[in-house]
Amino acid sequence: MVVGAFPLGKLALLAIKHISKPIGNLIKRTAQNNPSFKSLVVSPPARLYHVIDVRSKMWMLGLGQPRIIPPLTDAMTIQMGGDILGELVIFLIGASLLIGEFSRQSKNDRIKHEKHKIHTEKLEERICDLTNKVSRQAKEISQLKSMVGLREYNDRGDSECY
Repeated sequence: MVVGAFPLGKLALLAIKHISKPIGNLIKRTAQNNPSFKSLVVSPPARLYHVIDVRSKMWMLGLGQPRIIPPLTDAMTIQMGGDILGELVIFLIGASLLIGEFSRQSKNDRIKHEKHKIHTEKLEERICDLTNKVSRQAKEISQLKSMVGLREYNDRGDSECY
């Protein structure tokens, strides 16, 4: 069937990209209108990413480490910082959903384990009660046998014991 061959991973990544675009655009608009937001929130991740990107490309090309890395323009800083923060927001939402699902599943497993433990303890208690009952009945049976054996002895007048 076609459903099994459909690339669900690509669809999920595409959905995440479409969800992160409005968030990134909101961050970009806010950064353009608010200089303190731009300088404190948007610019540092963009500059860090730019430095890491330039250094890694130079290292992979075997050109050595650059002495001076040209700074980004304001438009590029806002663009890159908005994209990075938009993706970060989506990542944090996804991670929190995963952590929430993991904790919910863990709680359900713990509850299930406790129910199983209680059920096992009840079964062990019932087995113990039944074992005690069987031993009491065995004692009563042996007492009854001994009483029946004495009566037979008294009735027959034999000196033979059973």
